[in-house]
Amino acid sequence: MTEGTDLVTVPAGESPAGAAGTAPEPHAGATPVVATAHAHPAPRQYVLIAVVLVILTAVEVATSYLEGNVNSNLLIVALGIMAAVKFFLVVAWYMHMKQDSHVFRRLFLTGLILASVVYGILLLFFSSTVLKS
Repeated sequence: MTEGTDLVTVPAGESPAGAAGTAPEPHAGATPVVATAHAHPAPRQYVLIAVVLVILTAVEVATSYLEGNVNSNLLIVALGIMAAVKFFLVVAWYMHMKQDSHVFRRLFLTGLILASVVYGILLLFFSSTVLKS
């Protein structure tokens, strides 16, 4: 036995001493699961994303105050695109979706797509009151 380990080699067909309290052995072909840590962004990246979010928010507020000969439908689309960019940044960086499992990412995207489809359908039904010609 190597120093610092608790492994003991047991010949085939024999049970180890004290087998009553031991855990069952894995079946043949089993692969051990190793927990891997995801590389999280540095604090500087979080601050940079926060600065980008603040700038986008300022642009959104300035866009909402535009007056004059500006098409309101264009404003709605511009504000929607800026909101989508901010949503992506928050989800990807602060909710750690970039480092998360693919299963969770797919579940999140499925819900997001479903919610977007429902929102689009409702916007079509009520477009006469929301969108102006």
